[in-house]
Amino acid sequence: MLVILYFLKTEHRHLSSIGLKWQSGTARHLVLGTLLGMAVVGFMLFTLALLSPIKVELVANPDFWNAIGWATVVLIVLALMEEIVFRSYPFFRLAESVGIRTSIYLSSIVFAFYHGLDPANLLGPGVWGLYFGLAAIKTKGIALPLGLHFGLNLMQCLFGMKPHHASSIWTIVPDGTTRFFAAETVGLSLQIILLIVGVILIELHVRQKDGAI
Repeated sequence: MLVILYFLKTEHRHLSSIGLKWQSGTARHLVLGTLLGMAVVGFMLFTLALLSPIKVELVANPDFWNAIGWATVVLIVLALMEEIVFRSYPFFRLAESVGIRTSIYLSSIVFAFYHGLDPANLLGPGVWGLYFGLAAIKTKGIALPLGLHFGLNLMQCLFGMKPHHASSIWTIVPDGTTRFFAAETVGLSLQIILLIVGVILIELHVRQKDGAI
């Protein structure tokens, strides 16, 4: 953050130019992003349970404070740190230099490998990075991508998909039945669909901006 402030000072810019200033729509974007992020993960879990042999069960004696309270603190801080690094000054400067399209795709690739040098991350964090980047560009700030980021992580935490951050309330287990597809196949298909939709939304936005010039 100090490095970002230094560059802003040398370039005579304000925090608002990279979306780091609290404004009238900030709270609304945070809430909207959180709800959208939670809804997306909820839909994906519903689809997984519908098409693959898994089910969701309530954890025995769940620790609600740890699963919700502590997780909220940890996840909002982590999401904020990552959004400042990936969707604030470097991101907007890159968009000014090479264009919106390249900025979103390049930052998403870096974001993916920041989570581990595994090509599979391109279909995990990399795909989410497309939506975070587009949200930052559309709103000219990090509040909406921060909300999305936090909402996604919170839902994953609540369902035991991020056990290293906090305890869960629900858990995903095999249900012993035969369904249409394996859970891995459904999960991969959903990520590919999200990738395609994300690319389409980015291209539509870029063409809309180009057409307005």
